[in-house]
Amino acid sequence: MNKMDLNMMSQSAAEDEAPKRGLWPAVKRILIFAAPVVVIVGGIALLMLMIATGPRPEEKTDAPHPPAVQFAVAHARPTTISIDVQGETRPRVEATLAAQVAGRIVWASPKFVNGGAFTEGEVMARIDAADYQLAVVRARAQVAQAEEALVREEAEGELARQDWQALGRGEAPPLAVREPQLAQARAQLAAAQAALRSAELDLGRATIRAPFTGRVRERRASVGDYVGPSSPVAVMFATDTMEIRLPLTDADLASMRLPVGFTASAANAGPLAHVSTVTGGRIQTWEGRLVRTEASVDARTRLVYAVVEVRDPFGAQQPAPLAPGMFVSVRLEGSASETLVAAPRSALKRNEFVYVVLPDNTIDVRQVRPAQTTNDEVLFREGVADGERVVVSVLTSPRAGMAVTPIDREGGTEATPAPAPAQPQEELEIRR
Repeated sequence: MNKMDLNMMSQSAAEDEAPKRGLWPAVKRILIFAAPVVVIVGGIALLMLMIATGPRPEEKTDAPHPPAVQFAVAHARPTTISIDVQGETRPRVEATLAAQVAGRIVWASPKFVNGGAFTEGEVMARIDAADYQLAVVRARAQVAQAEEALVREEAEGELARQDWQALGRGEAPPLAVREPQLAQARAQLAAAQAALRSAELDLGRATIRAPFTGRVRERRASVGDYVGPSSPVAVMFATDTMEIRLPLTDADLASMRLPVGFTASAANAGPLAHVSTVTGGRIQTWEGRLVRTEASVDARTRLVYAVVEVRDPFGAQQPAPLAPGMFVSVRLEGSASETLVAAPRSALKRNEFVYVVLPDNTIDVRQVRPAQTTNDEVLFREGVADGERVVVSVLTSPRAGMAVTPIDREGGTEATPAPAPAQPQEELEIRR
């Protein structure tokens, strides 16, 4: 056998094995891709079989359990309404003392200093009065001359009347008896007397006096200063009454039953005011009274301002002087005690609603206006009755007629409402 025969035999064997090698890889690839599909289809079939043959869950036909809420019982009691506000003190009367005549200040009182106390009519300073004294002397001389001229005219007029009667010509005309000259003399006397009065007034105004009893807030002129008419020499305030201007909301006015434009009278003296502040490291207190409310509403803040008066703030009976510019706290008390319904502070929802638990354990949503609110309780004049149960816990999405499971916050659970069927006892979550 030669080499050519061997090559032909090997080529023939290779052609026989080629189909066998090409079929197996194709089958292998099909098995690789088909295996996951078979697994998924089998799993789905098994799951469907388990669902079809498994026990069915029982349908729950019980109604949902009413939400649990805590409640407190509202109680009526005699109460005096009070509110706490803050304000700044200011004098009721404050004035700028000014000179009425021109001149140089030649003397000042020892009390004419910042903070100095004085009484009404007390001399605070003197202006050089030499020129005004001379003016008074000249005015008196003019009065004397006018008086002499009037006497002379009266005598001459009487002589002229007698001469006319001696002639026997009847009624004398005014000019014949010098009546115009007499009227002129009288007018000159009146003018001279007025000039004298004016000179005396200027002389008196050279002495600067206090217009009221009070204290000096600020001195603006001293000895040696030249002042003219209307030149300010000091700022003074009266110490008989100190005022405190307090901002009040509409709710505050309703609580105290005060109208806009209120003015105290004998029939209604106004609410009592307890004023306090810290002075010298100690709490000082004063007693006052609300005497009026302003007759307008602030356009920016929508507040109404009330005025409290404290009488004799610098008096010896006061614990300390109540000076202008002090920032104080004021508690206003109602003029009379009244019966109000009290409930815990948490009973007021969103500052205007109360949820009342009715006898059938449903709630009644009421919009109310509290008479007074403190950190611990809220007081009502109307909207909540004595003995009613009010919700004090959180209640999500409340609505009128909603059934609840009331729980007394002091202990004990009320019966569930009749419409709700009985169900197994479960733990209740109370949200506080």
